Amino acid sequence: MKRKILALFLLISLFLVGPVGLENVRANSVKIKKYNLRNILATHSTYFDDQASNRTQNIKVAARKIDNTVIKPGEVFSFNQIVGPRTKKRGFKEAIEIVNNKYVTGVGGGVCQVSSTLYNSVLLAGLKIIEREHHSRPVNYVPLGRGATVYYDLIDFKFKNNFSNPLMIMSKVVNDQLTITLLGTDPGINVKVVTSSPEIIDPKVIKKSDQKLEDGSKKTIQDGKVGYKVTTRRIIKSGSKLIENKLISKDIYPPVDKIIKVNPQNN
Repeated sequence: MKRKILALFLLISLFLVGPVGLENVRANSVKIKKYNLRNILATHSTYFDDQASNRTQNIKVAARKIDNTVIKPGEVFSFNQIVGPRTKKRGFKEAIEIVNNKYVTGVGGGVCQVSSTLYNSVLLAGLKIIEREHHSRPVNYVPLGRGATVYYDLIDFKFKNNFSNPLMIMSKVVNDQLTITLLGTDPGINVKVVTSSPEIIDPKVIKKSDQKLEDGSKKTIQDGKVGYKVTTRRIIKSGSKLIENKLISKDIYPPVDKIIKVNPQNN
């Protein structure tokens, strides 16, 4: 117990470092005391390129919006409901994001890193996943099978507090690191999350006729990229007793086909 209290003290100290508002610090302290949040249920960190200023801004805005959120027993947390619309008026900026298996520029690009970091903390805490979708392409901040994409009004990340005590989200950005921690009362469980080795899906090669090309020539207009299949399981034990051994997700990341233009005479 002393080690857990010490760890909590050190964690809270970390979250108080940096440019956080005094009002937010007080709110965290009050809620920790009010809801008797004695233990760290889970914590997870991801990293990003802090030189990408717009994306970094979006991560910081979304992280602030979920910070200090309390989820009472039986309540369902909705990422989209808490973070709200990703608009410029609400502090979000244009940055790269994945839409329909392609990289595009959109307002709020980078917010998925916050939802994915939270997802991993939720998995490790043993909480019930209500709604979650993976990205259509691999991302560099979480392993395959461990992401949670979001898109306002279309794709949400939701989880339920299936424990008998309240829990609170603490979310902090320091330099190029995003850390999301769940505080609560220790439910007395051990959680292990296992993701399989990825199965590779080879891309197809698609040839398109183009009579404008010279005889014997071809032109690649889209490079192919492999896809992947992965599964994620969660094993929860209380002492030696098995509580859960569940398939959490079976994710397929579609390959990107290679597209080549050729003269019809060369088909």
